[in-house]
Amino acid sequence: MLGKNLRRLFAEAVKSEGLVVRMHSPTWTIFHNSTEVETIIFESLDGGRGIVNSQFMVFQTTLNPGVIEVHLKGGTIRKIVHVGGVLQKNTDNSVDCALFEAFAKEDLDWESLKKSDVFSQEPVGDTSTEGDFLRKVGFSLRDDIVNSSASLS
Repeated sequence: MLGKNLRRLFAEAVKSEGLVVRMHSPTWTIFHNSTEVETIIFESLDGGRGIVNSQFMVFQTTLNPGVIEVHLKGGTIRKIVHVGGVLQKNTDNSVDCALFEAFAKEDLDWESLKKSDVFSQEPVGDTSTEGDFLRKVGFSLRDDIVNSSASLS
């Protein structure tokens, strides 16, 4: 009886505490043990959209290039453009997100990206216009990073 009550109490405590988020890319620490995050919305590599909050179960997924929406306490939404990564919700209600590369909106030259060859290709699969645009941005960014890193050596 005592064990059942303790488990229920622990489950309620975990549910009400919120997330502790660690989100990093090789060049940017986006969140480090942040308790300000309420929800994360992402697109996984299999094409599905997912949501992580304090009530969501433990899981791990590979991210599709595009945008992660991070909803903060107080209603602020941060959108982060990335070229892929891994997202994991842990048993202690923490979230680890390792992004291959990530950019804030103001860090991107949108006009150059729109003129890129990637934007002239037809999208693959049934997706929304916004999703196609963001996917093209992600693929273009990944190509730019690969080309830039190759020229460094």
